[in-house]
Amino acid sequence: MTNSKLTTGRVALAIGIFCGFVSFWFTLAFTWDPDFAAVNLSDGPTHSNYHAFREALLALAVNLLLVWVWVKAPSLKAETWTIVSFMAVFYYLGWWMAWPIWGYHAPSIGAEMNHLGGTLGGLIGLFFLRPTQE
Repeated sequence: MTNSKLTTGRVALAIGIFCGFVSFWFTLAFTWDPDFAAVNLSDGPTHSNYHAFREALLALAVNLLLVWVWVKAPSLKAETWTIVSFMAVFYYLGWWMAWPIWGYHAPSIGAEMNHLGGTLGGLIGLFFLRPTQE
């Protein structure tokens, strides 16, 4: 891997990771926000808070994997890169696929822009940091 690919990949991935951690924090905040409760849910009004907590921890796990790729990029194995990329793609799909399926969006334009930065940074970074046969 050339130095320019490594630098470009790490910068892009850093943007993706930063945006991912911002999203993680705001999602985690829904966990203790009583306004996020599904008050009409007969099985438990705090069930939506539980889902926010669960999603936040899954987001944390994916972003920590991306940090690991950022650190290990020069010596990354193809199998490991493939697994992390698989996880990242589905993480980013979670941000975007609800829109064409149900019309759901992030709660603000700021959140949408954060998700855009995270998705582009993460995927571009992974693309540049992919292991190559040399």
